[in-house]
Amino acid sequence: MRADEKALEVLREVRDGWRWRELWMTLGWREVKTRTRRSEIGPFWNTLSLAFVAACIGGLYGGIMVRPMAEYIPHLVAGYMIWTLLQALVIEGKDAFVSNAAAIREIAVPATVYVYKLLWKNLIILGFNAIVYVAVLILFQISPFPNVVLVVPALALVVLNGIWVSLLLGLINVRYRDLGQLVPNAMRLAFFVTPILWYPDSVTGFRTIFVNFNPFYYFIELVRAPLLGQVPHSMIWTVTLAITLVGWGVTVPIYAHWRRRIAFWV
Repeated sequence: MRADEKALEVLREVRDGWRWRELWMTLGWREVKTRTRRSEIGPFWNTLSLAFVAACIGGLYGGIMVRPMAEYIPHLVAGYMIWTLLQALVIEGKDAFVSNAAAIREIAVPATVYVYKLLWKNLIILGFNAIVYVAVLILFQISPFPNVVLVVPALALVVLNGIWVSLLLGLINVRYRDLGQLVPNAMRLAFFVTPILWYPDSVTGFRTIFVNFNPFYYFIELVRAPLLGQVPHSMIWTVTLAITLVGWGVTVPIYAHWRRRIAFWV
């Protein structure tokens, strides 16, 4: 089979996975509920966790940064909320196939179903976290309108990248399980070198590499800016679009070549 035909098969698999949305939406919601089974407040633990971050870390680091609470806490909440999504897409993305090994061997559905399931689950969690974001807007009397509508295309771009990241890392992880140990450790480090607790304009000199060459910064800023009523800089859109195109360009041929071996490797 020619390379272009294999690439078309991958794109068809992405399309066919969407057609199974009733299945992966049900499974995604079930996973959210299962994580907090027998808990009195259920999925709202995600909301409560972010509220603690806003109160504790916001109060501490706001003072360290010498920033008004009305400025720092919205910056922190919006950034941390998006980071939680990005981190989950990477860490859970590498396990997209490994964690569904039994189902992959026994059920004839497109492998992208498992990718869509984790995307949907984490978008639900983002929705619960957004309750804290709304509370912060009300508390500090911030109006994100009209630029908040840019959150929709920004999140769409995040999801597009989440798909190729899950396909690529998920494929690599079924073959080389060491990736399962490497990725979580790398993400813990990435959290501290990404402008979430601090501001991108607070670094100078060679330290700007942690902003300029940090892909997580661009995706966080892409969503955080409209959440705070701002318009993302054109450079932010340019870099995230470039990452999307390059990511898909790398993933499609690799996934096309090895995807039929996933069921044997898991």
